[in-house]
Amino acid sequence: MTNFIITEDFPKNQKEFDQRFSGEQACHEYLFQLRWPQGFICPKCRHTSYWQSARGLFICTRCENH
Repeated sequence: MTNFIITEDFPKNQKEFDQRFSGEQACHEYLFQLRWPQGFICPKCRHTSYWQSARGLFICTRCENH
């Protein structure tokens, strides 16, 4: 299991949550930024190109790791 380091505060109330995560895309972008702050980097081969599967997985274009 990967450990994540949270570098910002979570919303303190429902209003802050609704403002930060106004839609599903905003949630996905937030989680992507938490996982890859410098952009996608494959944990297996360190390649930076990816494609996104229909299930929302980020798959490396070089080694196909997800």
